[in-house]
Amino acid sequence: MRRLALLAVLTVLTGCISATESGQAVYHLSEGVVDGPGRLAEGGTTVVKASNIGEFAHTLVVTDEEGAVLGATGVIPPGEEASLTVELGQGTYVFSCRIVTQDSEGNLLDHYELGMHRTVIVDA
Repeated sequence: MRRLALLAVLTVLTGCISATESGQAVYHLSEGVVDGPGRLAEGGTTVVKASNIGEFAHTLVVTDEEGAVLGATGVIPPGEEASLTVELGQGTYVFSCRIVTQDSEGNLLDHYELGMHRTVIVDA
């Protein structure tokens, strides 16, 4: 419970952070969470860095409002990082993990459905 409360506070705090002027944004991936800026300054090309701080493999996929994939990392093992370069104009985007796995009982575990997505707004 304490861990969930801490994650909630961190999520709120990081939602107020914008990308640096160099066009970079950092997101941390862990079970059920894509943690990073909720707003980015428009700058065209953005380098998105993804750090997997979780216990399981994750990906970071950037989609536009229509769901078109603009960029995606490969599978990022726990403790590893990856980056991708995307063109982001003004608009709304979704940063998510799109891995689907199966537990020992045969149940599908869709990381997106388990909360691994974040709406990101890009404005001037």
